[in-house]
Amino acid sequence: MNPRIAAALWLVAALSSPCAVLAQDTFQAEAGLSYSRFKSDNLRTNQAGANATYYFDKLPTRPDYPFEQAQFAERTASLGANYAWTSSDISGLDKVSDGSIYGASAIFARPGSPFIATAAYSSLKGGKFRTPGTSQETESDARLYQVSAGLYVARTTDVLLTWARGTSDSKSTGSATQTSTSTLVGISGEHLMRLPMGDYFAFTAGVFQDTREQQNAPSEKNHDYVFQATYYPTHMLGITAGVQLNRGDDNLAEGETYSAGVRMFFTPAFSTSLDYRHFAAKATNNDDDRIALRAALRF
Repeated sequence: MNPRIAAALWLVAALSSPCAVLAQDTFQAEAGLSYSRFKSDNLRTNQAGANATYYFDKLPTRPDYPFEQAQFAERTASLGANYAWTSSDISGLDKVSDGSIYGASAIFARPGSPFIATAAYSSLKGGKFRTPGTSQETESDARLYQVSAGLYVARTTDVLLTWARGTSDSKSTGSATQTSTSTLVGISGEHLMRLPMGDYFAFTAGVFQDTREQQNAPSEKNHDYVFQATYYPTHMLGITAGVQLNRGDDNLAEGETYSAGVRMFFTPAFSTSLDYRHFAAKATNNDDDRIALRAALRF
């Protein structure tokens, strides 16, 4: 196993020990470690990372609703940051160097106020690869900007308008840089409700339009229809399932994405989650799978 992956998994195990879990009534920050694997027809990627979030108001560790929903229910602002190391293998190419991902995010909300806004930025360095038997090298990078704004229309119900723009560059030795951009606009809503037996149910739904533009090619528009639901049989356990439908001009993006996950709080401070996603592409030989494990500690 790669030593960086082994170190990340060791730290996950260390966080789960009883001495690492803090006993307190509120928390104001959360830190986590994650590991994921991505697999498609010609690409394999391992990713190990860390992330942290600071909340501007103290949040209850033992609320009378699901622990996972504390920020959403209390309408608290936050700042977050993340970094991950990535290692990819591409069929037919030799790897020269690994890549990385880093980003930052902010949520603007206040208790008692209906207004909510979010902003996020992320940057991806895809690593460098060489064509076997030649000196030709290829590398790629991408950047994503996203902003959302909306209202709480009920205590635990919000509606958001979202705009996002992504830019990706592909560079090859002796060739001009190929640039493509993608602009997304859409609307989404989130709702948390208490069921008659005292358990909880949350769902998110959204509709988005993604316009992709590439040099020397006509623009392509695709539409995404997203639905995700989480059932909370207890305040400490959430079981999630979701589906995303993509239709439009870009046939490589068309298909259905199915997701499932579970997050368990072993104490009010310590939790782990496991998520799986499968993309069933409309185009042949274009399916992919991703599995992710995360451990988080609140303090």
